[in-house]
Amino acid sequence: MFEAVLGDLTGDALASPAVDGRERAAEPGFVLVAGDPAVGFAHVRFLDAHAHLDQLSVRPEHMRQGIGTALVEAAAERAALKGHGSLTLTTYADLPWNAPFYARNGFVEVAADEPRTASQLAISATEEELGLEKHGRRIWMRRVLRAHRTAAELDAWVATLDSPRDVGTLRAVVRRPVPGQREVLEVGHLDVTAGLVGDSWSTRATRHMPEGRPDPDMQLNVMHHGLVQFLAQDPEREQLAGDQLHVDLDLSHANLPAWSELHIGGPDGAVIVVTEVPHNGCGKFIARFGKDAMTFVNGPEGKPRRLRGLCAKVVRPGTVRPGDEVVVVRPPAPAASHVGE
Repeated sequence: MFEAVLGDLTGDALASPAVDGRERAAEPGFVLVAGDPAVGFAHVRFLDAHAHLDQLSVRPEHMRQGIGTALVEAAAERAALKGHGSLTLTTYADLPWNAPFYARNGFVEVAADEPRTASQLAISATEEELGLEKHGRRIWMRRVLRAHRTAAELDAWVATLDSPRDVGTLRAVVRRPVPGQREVLEVGHLDVTAGLVGDSWSTRATRHMPEGRPDPDMQLNVMHHGLVQFLAQDPEREQLAGDQLHVDLDLSHANLPAWSELHIGGPDGAVIVVTEVPHNGCGKFIARFGKDAMTFVNGPEGKPRRLRGLCAKVVRPGTVRPGDEVVVVRPPAPAASHVGE
């Protein structure tokens, strides 16, 4: 079909043999097959923030029979059941069986200036290396599988926000053993060197550090549990936020200036300290909770309150559990100036 429109594709990436089905099945995600023998398939990969339709293929003699549409719908349903809030893909903007087909099936083009996740950037880089752009404009498209909170809903929610300032509660401990995976823990162990033991923090590159090393001031991400609940709309999706500690506590700059301590689990428990590194919404946050949510947490209502969360590091090791008290110890106020006395 590509050759009928684009001409001779000898030696072109579009004419290369498809990836073996066993190789596809070995990746995180799933493969759906239509017919027996097979007349089409859909391969969906689970990336670090969402589901991605890596390939949809139907044999030419079986096209225009609704098989492609049925595979897209089945893929979207399966991804939603797995807890994903959106399904993305890359395609040609102007070929009729590419972007126009997906638009009829609920996908919309992702704005070129929208932040991309690391996985999305890698996919785009691979397409560029293969030279796919020479045949036409490549675009990202997204189908929302679960309605995200709107700007109006977020404004209404924040108007009711009333969090404890001095003594809060740890509501969830979430470990990320590898990017894209989550483990909700009944007991977590905080370590001065490792952060949350078993978490992948220490393997994650940081662009602002020499040689991309992990930043020790970003060991832990702490987020307001009430906002996680509101955005996720389902307890099974709360872990997708990507923050290791979810707390019921006022995280605002006014309440927790940098270097405030959070004592978790009593006087002999773990202690973490709030660092100066900002924690901003990103491409993964958009994929999970929508663009309105990212605009909100990075905007005039969310930023001062640190509604996207804060960065912290462990200064005293200890065991933490959901339900533990979180006691705030603020740094001493700077001494008043006596210049001119």
